[in-house]
Amino acid sequence: MFIMKRKCETCTHSSCFINKYCSDEWKPIITFNKTTTDYPVGATIFTEGEPVTGIYEIYAGKIKVVSSYGNGKERIISFAKREQILGYHGLGGNMIYPVTAVTLEASQVTFIPIGVFYKAVKANPDMALFLVKFFADQLKASETRMKLYAVMSALEKVASALLTIVNAFGFAGKDNTMLSYTPSRKDIANLSGTTYETVIRVLAEFEKTGVIKPEGKSIRILKLSFLKNICEKYSF
Repeated sequence: MFIMKRKCETCTHSSCFINKYCSDEWKPIITFNKTTTDYPVGATIFTEGEPVTGIYEIYAGKIKVVSSYGNGKERIISFAKREQILGYHGLGGNMIYPVTAVTLEASQVTFIPIGVFYKAVKANPDMALFLVKFFADQLKASETRMKLYAVMSALEKVASALLTIVNAFGFAGKDNTMLSYTPSRKDIANLSGTTYETVIRVLAEFEKTGVIKPEGKSIRILKLSFLKNICEKYSF
């Protein structure tokens, strides 16, 4: 893993919460204290049960956030990509990460020590307001998803998982049907709360009806509106 420094003062990531909500006076302080690390595919950024040491932001790459439950099983909580925050689940209370973050592809992730992060939040009201809203939205979305997954059919769960992937990573460049990143079928099963066999069966049904078209390990979404209609009665 290679560790580097980048200046917040000259960052071109317009959606970065530091770039948008941190004052010009504080950006050099963040720069001085932060580090950006190269991670290979499959690397663990932080692990469930570890003490919270800071907040992470993705400079480049794609990450899955997972939580364990009984007998060594895990559930994908969310996906994250460039300019999104990681590690916030562990803030407050006992300051322990309740989830694990793993790279889906080679990624660069910036780390901000927790003490510096807290001082920056206190000194930047716009950042504090953004984070309050962000944390609240993430909590509501997570709670809603868990409730609805208990009543959704297998087909609806897989459709919802595909929509989650679309919302997380989008499509490949100018190709508005090919997913820019297709998780493994195992990860799709994990995300949808179903079995691998169920995912294979439902994807085959979607392929047969022209909703999707698998191309190797990748998936092309041919009828996005169909997936949305399936999940229309559920609000995430």
